[in-house]
Amino acid sequence: MNDLFKPDDTRDTLRKIGGLLFGLGALMIYMRKGGIFPSQNQDKWAAFPLFVVVALPAAYLYAALLTTPRTGQLRPWQVVHSVFGLLLVPVALRELVIVVGGSPGAPLNTFWIFGVTAALAFYAGAVVGVRVQLLLGSIASIVAWSALWDALLADGIGAHFGIWRGLLGLFSIFLLAGALYLWRTNPGGDRVAASATQPAGDLGLWKASELVTGAGIAAVVATGLGIASYTKLLGPVGANITPIETTNAWDILLLIVSLGLVAIGSQIGTRGPVYVGAIGLVLSLVIAGLDLNATHPNPFKLGVWPWVLLALGAIALGLSFTREASLGDQPGRLTQTLRGR
Repeated sequence: MNDLFKPDDTRDTLRKIGGLLFGLGALMIYMRKGGIFPSQNQDKWAAFPLFVVVALPAAYLYAALLTTPRTGQLRPWQVVHSVFGLLLVPVALRELVIVVGGSPGAPLNTFWIFGVTAALAFYAGAVVGVRVQLLLGSIASIVAWSALWDALLADGIGAHFGIWRGLLGLFSIFLLAGALYLWRTNPGGDRVAASATQPAGDLGLWKASELVTGAGIAAVVATGLGIASYTKLLGPVGANITPIETTNAWDILLLIVSLGLVAIGSQIGTRGPVYVGAIGLVLSLVIAGLDLNATHPNPFKLGVWPWVLLALGAIALGLSFTREASLGDQPGRLTQTLRGR
């Protein structure tokens, strides 16, 4: 083992802080020299120097994963470096498109940029064992998937929100299938960033939960698009804004998906699905509470939704106090069957 990379919590902490500061410094140069608000920047750098400014730290930080053979195990500083490096990858690739004279905002360019980002993230997550990269890869792949269909559909996804919702639903199912595969096979082994406070647990399940979170994001976005109908409440201000229509069916799906994410996340002890589910519940509350699925919303009318929720909640609570409602060990057996044991 190379002594320069010998595991040591103090030196690892210095590497973590150093990598973060290095990346932040590069981003600050990028922001100040034209990466942000280029049309207003009189001191804007050319495209190639801006590409170099973000590409070098992106490559250096992500490449921390390649030092795993020298450290003998995955270390926290490698996790931090690889995540920061991955976040810089789409920025660097966007600048590369500009360098070669392309349009970084074109849907197909967005597709391949985030496709490459997703591939790097899934490699780091599934093969190397950086768990959070699986979530980042899921998010990047959702962006890439949406950009692809934005290019393929006539007039883009903005003219086909119904189709986009269905496509996001399909992608959510795909991510769930990936989560099940990770849980059953756990590629990369039971590796976790080693430190003085190394945790223990079902690492295969932890990995799978990141994809479950990604699937939840896709599903909540698809079912929660109706939140954009808040423009109906803006009166004359929102008259010229075309809302994304929603229906009771989408609102019910949003509620079911959100409740499922909270239930699953709290059951397996991972926070990601719970956070996404909580956001979904807030969206459900706002959409249904403000009557946004109506052509002319009346947020001050009591309606049926509150009574339905109260009734269903009372029924569920009541059943929880009856022995007959128990499924015994069937949920446990189903879990073992899904895992292939």
